[in-house]
Amino acid sequence: MANVKFEYLFLDIEWNQAPKTTDIEEREPVQIGIVAADANLNIKRTFSKSIRLSNKECFNPNTFTVSHYPLDAIMKSKSEETVLKNMNISFQNYKYIVVWTNETYELLKIRTDKYGISMPRHRVIILQQLLMQIAGDGKKVIGFEKSLKQAGIKYQKNYLHYSKHDVNYLYLLFCKCYGEYRKLTEQETCYLNPRTHKVHNGNCRYADSALIKSSKDVIFQGNKVCKVCGCENDWNRFHWKTNIKIKRKYNIKDIRDLPLTIENMNRICDMFNLEYSVTNDAVFIKTPFGRWIVYLKGDEVKELHHENYRSRRGEPLNAHKKCIDGYHKQKLVSNNFYDVIYCINCHDSAMTRRWKEKSRIEKLFEMIDNQRIQVRECVRLFL
Repeated sequence: MANVKFEYLFLDIEWNQAPKTTDIEEREPVQIGIVAADANLNIKRTFSKSIRLSNKECFNPNTFTVSHYPLDAIMKSKSEETVLKNMNISFQNYKYIVVWTNETYELLKIRTDKYGISMPRHRVIILQQLLMQIAGDGKKVIGFEKSLKQAGIKYQKNYLHYSKHDVNYLYLLFCKCYGEYRKLTEQETCYLNPRTHKVHNGNCRYADSALIKSSKDVIFQGNKVCKVCGCENDWNRFHWKTNIKIKRKYNIKDIRDLPLTIENMNRICDMFNLEYSVTNDAVFIKTPFGRWIVYLKGDEVKELHHENYRSRRGEPLNAHKKCIDGYHKQKLVSNNFYDVIYCINCHDSAMTRRWKEKSRIEKLFEMIDNQRIQVRECVRLFL
């Protein structure tokens, strides 16, 4: 097969999480969808395959609930190694990989590394994070389906969570937002750091004379908006109604007493603007500060797990590092799902506020640490 050069690779993966596990290493892809496009965003090739599990005993019934893909169909598919190697042969040359969340890209890297499959040098575009900057405040998470609605992308709800369809929706969403943002900011400029791939406004304290003047649509080319100046008013944004609360039919007492159907759990998580994935017996939650897993039994919460972190003495509060892969068991304040989600939201909101309220001396230490890192990087480059 000819080594065709592509500009963008749009990627979606549906995976199976082995029962009673939480680590990403215990996830196996069951579907993969790819759309390859040129620099003008014209589709040049597509790829859609189902993938067989290494062991059918690892099948989680929730995989069928989320991805609508039964075990029989999964086990009749080709092996993971075969599919990933065929993918690598079909797409040997590209500049950008576009995914909705970072977990999708992390899973791809872990599984390709397992089989010794090397990918060409590329940059990663996490579309959800990008849209949080140009259509929100950079903090509140925007869901995939809500983004499709706000961008005016027509979709069929029953097709969501099929990689073949999700990757096409991802491509359409990217094209629509890229085109509209270019028009929105065609008279505006920003400053790009070619080493860090960070984009700044001219008045940002991190902007200097070494930066390259550029158009603001470079954020659709793997460059990230600066966290310091990226949420200021002089960054033009889409007027998406991301802060609209879901219309409530019930008061709080009524909501607490609802049966734990997937629809009702979605309603409760949406009330707190959380990023989440709901299955029959577990809810995976991601906040700006951390990740949680809520395990369910019937209409009650059975266990609550929180991602492991550690921080060294003298480090700023935001300098969290994973202690070990996985989660630890958290004490339950209640077996009621609404109460647990409320506590998660309060806990991580408080931690985020503490992060923002760092003292002046902490900020100075952080600036010094950043400068040291830059100096070491420069020395490494010139040695």
